[in-house]
Amino acid sequence: MSGRGAATPSASRRTVARDTLRRGNRAPDKVLTTALRTRSVHAREVIAEHAWPGHTPEQLSAWADGRPARLEPGMDADLLARYAMVVALQLPGPESTATVLALADVLEADHALGRVHERAVELLGQVRLAAGDPRGALRLLERPEVREDVRLAARADALNPFAATGTGDERAWGAAFAEAVGGPTAPVRLAPGTGTPFDRLTADAPAVEHPGRVTVLMSTFRPRRSDLLTAVRSVFAQTWRNLELFVVDDASGPGTAPLLDEVEALDPRVTVVRKAVNGGTYRARNTALRLMTGDWFTVVDSDDWVHPQMVEVTVRHLLENPGRVAVRSQGVRIGEDLRLSRPGYAPRYPSAASLMVPVHPTLARVGFFDPTRKGADTEYARRIEAAFGQRVPTLPHVMTFNRTLAGSLSAEEFSRGWRHGSRHEYKSVYAAWHQGIRTGTEDPWLDPTAARTFPQPQRWNTRPAAGPRRYDVVFGGDWRRFGGPQRSMLEEIRACLEGGLTVGVLHLEALRFMSTDDPPLCAPLVDLLRSGAVSQVQVDDDVDVDVLVVRYPLILQYPPHAPAAFRPRRVVVVANQAPLELDGSDQRYVVRDVTERTEELFGRRPVWWPQGPTVRELLEAQDPTIELLPTDDLGLIDVDDWHVREDGRDPAAGGELVVGRYSRDDVIKFPSTWADVLAAYDLGPGHRVRMMGARAQLKRLSEAAGSGPDRYPAEWEVLPHRALDTRDFLADLDVFVYVDNPDAHEAFGRVLLEAAASGCVVVTHPKHEPTFGAALDYALPHEVPAVVARYRDPEVFHARVAQTLAMVRAAFGHERFLADVRELLGPPRPPATVDPEPLLGAPSWLPAAHAGRRVLALPVRSAADGERADEVALVLGDDADAGCVAAWLLATVRDTADAMLDDVLASRAGDLGVVGVLVRRDGVVLEPAGSPAPDVSRRRAGDAAAR
Repeated sequence: MSGRGAATPSASRRTVARDTLRRGNRAPDKVLTTALRTRSVHAREVIAEHAWPGHTPEQLSAWADGRPARLEPGMDADLLARYAMVVALQLPGPESTATVLALADVLEADHALGRVHERAVELLGQVRLAAGDPRGALRLLERPEVREDVRLAARADALNPFAATGTGDERAWGAAFAEAVGGPTAPVRLAPGTGTPFDRLTADAPAVEHPGRVTVLMSTFRPRRSDLLTAVRSVFAQTWRNLELFVVDDASGPGTAPLLDEVEALDPRVTVVRKAVNGGTYRARNTALRLMTGDWFTVVDSDDWVHPQMVEVTVRHLLENPGRVAVRSQGVRIGEDLRLSRPGYAPRYPSAASLMVPVHPTLARVGFFDPTRKGADTEYARRIEAAFGQRVPTLPHVMTFNRTLAGSLSAEEFSRGWRHGSRHEYKSVYAAWHQGIRTGTEDPWLDPTAARTFPQPQRWNTRPAAGPRRYDVVFGGDWRRFGGPQRSMLEEIRACLEGGLTVGVLHLEALRFMSTDDPPLCAPLVDLLRSGAVSQVQVDDDVDVDVLVVRYPLILQYPPHAPAAFRPRRVVVVANQAPLELDGSDQRYVVRDVTERTEELFGRRPVWWPQGPTVRELLEAQDPTIELLPTDDLGLIDVDDWHVREDGRDPAAGGELVVGRYSRDDVIKFPSTWADVLAAYDLGPGHRVRMMGARAQLKRLSEAAGSGPDRYPAEWEVLPHRALDTRDFLADLDVFVYVDNPDAHEAFGRVLLEAAASGCVVVTHPKHEPTFGAALDYALPHEVPAVVARYRDPEVFHARVAQTLAMVRAAFGHERFLADVRELLGPPRPPATVDPEPLLGAPSWLPAAHAGRRVLALPVRSAADGERADEVALVLGDDADAGCVAAWLLATVRDTADAMLDDVLASRAGDLGVVGVLVRRDGVVLEPAGSPAPDVSRRRAGDAAAR
């Protein structure tokens, strides 16, 4: 090991936390929002350092548990309150509640609440209220900075006689509750009776007669009797009398039949549809949309109560605003005892499911709900907005009262500031489709039986599963950004796909890039997901992964809390950035922390893959016990794809030699002094210098040297980062000069590889020579002009370009990387198989010609997705492996659109030893075109499914 690595100071957890804050400009909102969004308990280290410098979360909690009377010197009251918010909202429970209550007490006792952000004051009051201290809660929630709706909800809850801590009678509470949820509609009250308070909700308003009909859609699956009856009765209590209700039961089974019969007898305006195959809420709604006769439609969930004027208010808004294509109202989420307050939340919210939609023009243009399991209410509204170019307004009326139930589809995927990664995945891919709708390049119409326009999260698929999905390789990283790490991973994905491997991606957010917004996945990845070439996995998905490759160790310094459901056979951490700089500054991660936290998350101790010899040396210096792969991950590139400079074009063909560079506009990407910048790039007449992504650093360096920010040499053109497509930028260059910070650990330098593959000559700092060897030229800043001058000679230039391209192909091509991955994978695993016994058996409708054969049969959704199921049957040849065929059948049914299922089965089944494919639809037995014939030779299922 050289003295360079050994002399570098060790990274520490505290300093990493401090430097992470510095990177985020010490913005409290950013670190708080990101800590909640990532659900990283380890991120509390950063917030604790922010709130009480030099102290850990454990020390801060121990101090709070001692019930102090005053804050300690050096504490920041506002940041301490934000720390309390994170503790309260990340993992709610008795221990976290006790810590938050102690922090609230000391902040109040020390008269520090005036220095605390208003949302933190609200949260502290709400936690007190939930913990059974209404008086203490109201002392905080009656403060002037608290929002009115939060205050009103707290007042009502403090009086609620149905809650254990309520202090009022039903009459006093009723007035407070009506005020909290009220508006320009009839006040809500409780009807006499013995049911739960939720089931007694009512309001009095006169009936409305109108020729326009409203269709109400209600899906249900194994409902509780009281819940469904309350929801149905609230629909029939609507003041708008001209309506029809479709209750679509999503194949609940025979146990629900008596309740459905009871619902059917309640009112002649109800139609009950008993689906044959379970398909989820939105498929059930689509079944009703095919049967509806209304002029407008809306949705009521089967465990909610809606205000009697819900239909009237929303339809009148549309009638009074004829240009509007949809409208929604507000809702509240409450339990059986009608408490409104939830820590961290305002009581009211725009109710996604409350859309009132006119059939013309809206339904006629955008079609049906996306037949996925979750989130399609919001997608539908945003598709409407994209198709018509207008926002869907939210009326100031609370019309939907959502009954909060443990284990509901939504409750498990949301907490304050956090949503499950599948929600972000879903939004990212449908947002790309919606953008195409806005620009006129995509059709907004959605046919639920056709091939999907965009993929759904695999965990939401309601079809029968053939066991966990298998992946050879999953690439984990922060996929919101699009920089060097993402470009490298995308290139590696291409190489794996070309090699016939199954590939997934895992998004893990880096706290270092903290933000208050939550941008979608980067566009190139979304394109891959939409194409079906790769799939996204979540840490708690039930998937089978051979190798997980996580790029960017900083992600694993502050990983999410929940341990991963899948346990990859190998976890590889690609060290594409050093833990810290040579002088100990800009500490990014602690090697041992990353190793331990990776094992904590994925259940496997990782092996590290350095992206170059410099980083290898630094990793070993930081942790001599680290497990390293024997070779470095040198990156890869497709030269044919990146070779954009015109072959044979001489340097300075336009009269000037074009020299350029591009990078992030970051301090580590540039020389440390203005003098070095000028030495390398002030090349004088006969040269044109183009820099993309340099404005901030050039300004910083020039001002530090006493020069004005605009005093660039006349030959320089300075462009913003990503002002041009990278390939377009490179196509115009002759020589690429990349002189960066000599003291920064540039682990690899993706831009150097892209420039070398483009057909330019590349000149860079000598520190990159251990990684790129003879493929590039190396020079210190003052040596650059002489090196560049050599390449004005066309013969020298073209010879060097040819040499560079050959070396890049050999050292950084796809085949080299694929060989490394195959080494990690080890021997191929046997094909997937499942127990075929539940599927074996000849159905009564099978033609006599197949008598005596083994048959796999499975019910599937009909085209109408209604009360009758279709069936498919695969007739097995003598040599077919029934377990492999069963696994393939279930996976095919799960992954294929309804309209394409027959063709897919018919075209591919022959490779698995299947001698017949039959479909029974509406009582008719069909044999799809292309079905295998018994006399065609076939390969065994194992051969077809092996990697």
